[in-house]
Amino acid sequence: MQGIVKAIDGVNKILRYAIALLLAVMTALIVYQVLARLMSSYINMDIPRWTEEVARYGMIWLVLIGTALAVRYSALIGVEAIAERLPENLQKWLRIAVILVSMVFFLVLIVYGFQMLGHVGKQLSPGLKISMTVPYAALPVGGVFMFLNSIAVLIEVITGKMNREFFKGAE
Repeated sequence: MQGIVKAIDGVNKILRYAIALLLAVMTALIVYQVLARLMSSYINMDIPRWTEEVARYGMIWLVLIGTALAVRYSALIGVEAIAERLPENLQKWLRIAVILVSMVFFLVLIVYGFQMLGHVGKQLSPGLKISMTVPYAALPVGGVFMFLNSIAVLIEVITGKMNREFFKGAE
């Protein structure tokens, strides 16, 4: 069981680097857009539309991959007022039930996300002229990572070895 958790954490390490790269690219493009708009008032300059699209699609991917990491380290917002009043044994069972319900939601996200890819495959983005499957693929891919991370959390809840440290292994 711990081998599965370690494998998922290995994938999460790669996801952290992907998030850092996406954030760096988005930041550079947005700074470029702001500077170009400032300069365009003084110099006749055309700002490429693709920069805004790349930043937008990067944000979509960043949010869904980041949510997968938040699932792993229990960093999502939750209402625990009821759970805190329950005995510790019941808290564990409630947490398991919440994880299982979340996993069902992630499966729905994966299934319907892949179905949506079939509908948007022929559409092209206005600026980049790429298939809209690229930004929409973030839904099922993010769902897969959320599902995998919920498996790791479920294993840790059942075995009693909770890992709440978000940046563990990020060094």
